[in-house]
Amino acid sequence: MFNLVLLAAFVQAAPEPAAPSGLPPEQGLASIDAKGKLTITYVTCSAVGLGSGEPIVLPQETKETAKAPAKAKVKVSHLTVMTAELSAKDVEAHTADGRPISAEKLRTLLAKERTVLFVTDGKKVDPFHLQLYKEDTIVLVPPANTLNRGGIYNTGGSEAPPIVPEPKRSPENKRTPD
Repeated sequence: MFNLVLLAAFVQAAPEPAAPSGLPPEQGLASIDAKGKLTITYVTCSAVGLGSGEPIVLPQETKETAKAPAKAKVKVSHLTVMTAELSAKDVEAHTADGRPISAEKLRTLLAKERTVLFVTDGKKVDPFHLQLYKEDTIVLVPPANTLNRGGIYNTGGSEAPPIVPEPKRSPENKRTPD
């Protein structure tokens, strides 16, 4: 019994793993032509009809509106296929397990269009983000801010605009139609 208590005193809790850093990779199609031009094709999502930088306002239910029929606010989005062309020599490449890919080998691998991962911040991808991909998956690292993700909210990823609740209004401070 004494040994068990002594052993428990020396055992420390396992440290928490570090949080992943950097942006997760994006998926796209890539190919390199005979002249060394790398073409990356990917899909972006753009918000439409919100105005530049406007938050989405969600109506809140009050006692007066609880019995009234609900009005729906709709945000319309659309997808856009983007194609970026840049020199293959400006792009670093490695596999999902971290092995570097030489320029010659990359040209051979991307002679035909192929699915790849890429980053938009110009930094190597944290291995945490690559756990779900096969070890030989190609990861491209173009210079930072080379690939414009498009849309009204250009955040370098898929972040939505901020959602701001509409303030509650008292009966004496009702909104009047414009």
